[in-house]
Amino acid sequence: MVRRWMDKALSFEKLGRHKVANHCLDRAIEVDSHDDEVWCFKGVILEKMGRHEEAIACYEEATNINPFHALAWYNRGAALGNFGRYRQALSCFEEADRQGHPKAAAAARACQRELARS
Repeated sequence: MVRRWMDKALSFEKLGRHKVANHCLDRAIEVDSHDDEVWCFKGVILEKMGRHEEAIACYEEATNINPFHALAWYNRGAALGNFGRYRQALSCFEEADRQGHPKAAAAARACQRELARS
């Protein structure tokens, strides 16, 4: 049942209907609140809706459920970096890099540069 809601959310996301996609993800969470993929995708959708703090919380939930979820660590770092919270972002990117995310090392270096400027 969770996969069906995720598939619906993905279809609506592709159409740019983020509010409906978010609703589908809420339904998926009602079915299984311990699915890290749902939480990560919900974070992506919330970011597209401009709800950045909520997105960060979703990525955090995904990493709490599955500490090896590289994409959730990376997305959380990116969202934190967008707020200028580079120290927090750096630790997320470092963890994403340990988990094998292909862009995490470069993102971590960018955070280090930002931190050196301040």
